[in-house]
Amino acid sequence: MERPERNEKDDAQKAKLIFFSIAALVVVLLIWSVASATKARSERNAAKQELETLRADNMKLEQMVTDLNQENQNLKNKVQQLEARAKAKPKATAKKKAPAKSTTKKKSSKGR
Repeated sequence: MERPERNEKDDAQKAKLIFFSIAALVVVLLIWSVASATKARSERNAAKQELETLRADNMKLEQMVTDLNQENQNLKNKVQQLEARAKAKPKATAKKKAPAKSTTKKKSSKGR
């Protein structure tokens, strides 16, 4: 009769062993999932921070481009004004012609 009691104890121990093995596996999986979630969360936060930094840099660069385009347009306008002035001045100076130089050579009196 010892045998049936022993089988019952063995079956109970096997059941406990299976239960604890499954429980240990579940705990390991939970720890792994929490660690993975923490890592993913930190990566997400780092990506969000980088995105915000890039957006701020992009806004600064857009402002710089706008300022440079405006400065370029102002310089183009100034060049056009100066070209218009330059075209207007030759017409006014064209009326005053310099006297033509004589092409004949004059003899010098050094030798006499």
